Amino acid sequence: MKLTAETTLKAIAIALGAIAALMAAMELQRALEEERAAEPAAVVSDDPLRETLLRCRTLSPEALGADTECQAAWEENRRRFFGTSSNNSGTE
Repeated sequence: MKLTAETTLKAIAIALGAIAALMAAMELQRALEEERAAEPAAVVSDDPLRETLLRCRTLSPEALGADTECQAAWEENRRRFFGTSSNNSGTE
């Protein structure tokens, strides 16, 4: 293959395009990381059910089985999610 000015310029153009794409990807990654860092670590909520569920997630399966408050909280969460009324919760 003979190196001419035209092939050299094409190679340079391809290399510059690749560098530009790499720089754009790096900038996008940096922007996403800054956006994630700017988000609050914990969402402050006035919902006591949410706070109870967060506590219940830290329990072991054995402790969770014995904790009636957690069982009631998970049941209420399922009821809210599926939109069922409280009198239909036992009949599935």
